[in-house]
Amino acid sequence: MKTLQTYSDLDAADQGAVIALGNFDGLHRGHQAVLKQAQAIAENLGAPLGIGLFRPHPYRFFKPGAAPFRLMTPRVRAQVMAELGVQFLYEIPFDEALRDMDDVEFVDTVLHRGLGIRHVVVGEDYGFGKNRCGNVESLTRLCAERGIGVTAISPVGLHKLYGKYGSTEIRKALQDGDVFHAQHMLSRPWQVDGVVQEGQKRGRTINFPTANLDFGDLVRPKFGVYVVEVRIEGETEWRPAVANTGSRPTVDGEEARLEVHLLDFNRDLYGQLIDVRFRSFIRAEKKFESFEHLKTQIMRDADGARAVLGLAR
Repeated sequence: MKTLQTYSDLDAADQGAVIALGNFDGLHRGHQAVLKQAQAIAENLGAPLGIGLFRPHPYRFFKPGAAPFRLMTPRVRAQVMAELGVQFLYEIPFDEALRDMDDVEFVDTVLHRGLGIRHVVVGEDYGFGKNRCGNVESLTRLCAERGIGVTAISPVGLHKLYGKYGSTEIRKALQDGDVFHAQHMLSRPWQVDGVVQEGQKRGRTINFPTANLDFGDLVRPKFGVYVVEVRIEGETEWRPAVANTGSRPTVDGEEARLEVHLLDFNRDLYGQLIDVRFRSFIRAEKKFESFEHLKTQIMRDADGARAVLGLAR
């Protein structure tokens, strides 16, 4: 997959794609439905498949001080896109100039003369342009005038009672600790990745060393203990682990972080890139009376993780 971080002065070889247009945070089942339609059209036209999204996310642009909310890092997003057959990722810079474009200018400057797309696929509720002045109706009309096809996709969901698959719904599930429902909506376990940071090494004193990660701009899941699996960069194996998310109240921690203890593993991971995928919620975060009480509970949590993963003690 080739990533392009501009819509201006592209080579002819980087134009002419069929694109799915949106934010695509999470690349969940709803996004995949849009992408699948785009892929079918691309194959029919003999054109490459692309995704157009905005960098930074418009929400972050308009609310720079907002709480972390992303569902995936750019690295994980690129991996999933490649697995889904995307050939071009167009990261459209969201700046003051783009913010001030109305629907006509956006279609003409970005989609037509910039990216030179042949067809665009969006969700039926897609809004764009300054103050969201554009919608699917205006997108269809403006693109038709420039020889670009438009397809709008209805929201996809599990059932009328549960609503659509959406990034907002997945964030809510994670904040509730419902990693099962989040996994269903994503079509894969929710994943956090990052370079292992050096911590206070308290876990080593009780024979439970942890690999510590910062969440960055990722949404914070419900604070507590989870069954997770870990993949170390350069390896394909997913290793069983138990993770704590939260502010570590027993040791007066403040900043939210992810602490992962790999089961039956004793290698040093400082400075290494790892992926952590969430499998099951065990319990909520709790402050213990002493470090000894915490140690006892951690041992129970590790046994619980082994049971969930079907591992012998």
